[in-house]
Amino acid sequence: LHPLEDRLVKNTFKKLASTCICPPGLPRCGCGRKSVLKILTRSPVMAGVEELLDNPRARSAKLRAGERV
Repeated sequence: LHPLEDRLVKNTFKKLASTCICPPGLPRCGCGRKSVLKILTRSPVMAGVEELLDNPRARSAKLRAGERV
């Protein structure tokens, strides 16, 4: 992914994986929201050395994975 695209995906995954959308100043959660996504990869999976030798264009590729809950 392009760096800007990666940021969009990262922020979307983070938003979908969060459980509460209430403002941080509230004493307790009142929204009752449940997360709809479980993030499977903490950091993006990137191409290894062998892949880069076979395909130089893979150097900018980043893979993020999530599972619907």
